Amino acid sequence: MLLEIANVGQHDPVSRRRWFRDDYFDIFTWQNAQGAIVAFQICYDLPNKERVLSWRAASGYTHDRVDAGESSPEKNRTPIMIPDGALPLNDVLAEFDQRAAGLETPLRNHLRDGLLIYGAAVP
Repeated sequence: MLLEIANVGQHDPVSRRRWFRDDYFDIFTWQNAQGAIVAFQICYDLPNKERVLSWRAASGYTHDRVDAGESSPEKNRTPIMIPDGALPLNDVLAEFDQRAAGLETPLRNHLRDGLLIYGAAVP
C-alpha cells in the first residue's frame, strides 16, 4: 500500500512536491497553487529493475531505467537515468491498482490515466 512521506523537501516555490512510497513504487507529484498536477514521476519495480515514467505538462513523457552506477563495492557512483524500452503497462497497472487504492481519487485517476496515455502512445 502506497503511503505518503511527510515533510518532503520543497525546492520549487511555484509547486508543491509530494512523495508516495512502498516496496514496488516511489511516486512523486508536483502540484501548482490550485492543486493541479503539473508533473509526476512513477518509479516502479524498485527491487528488480527500477524504471521511471516521468511526465511534465510543459514537455510530455519520458521513460527511463535507473542505472545505479554500482559495479563494485569499492566505488560509489551516482545513479543516472537512461532511456529505456516500452513500459510493461499491464504489469505496472496491476501493481498500481492494487497499491494505490488509498490515494485520493483525483490523484489516483490522474496517475493511472498518465500510465494509460503513455502505454497507448508507445507500444
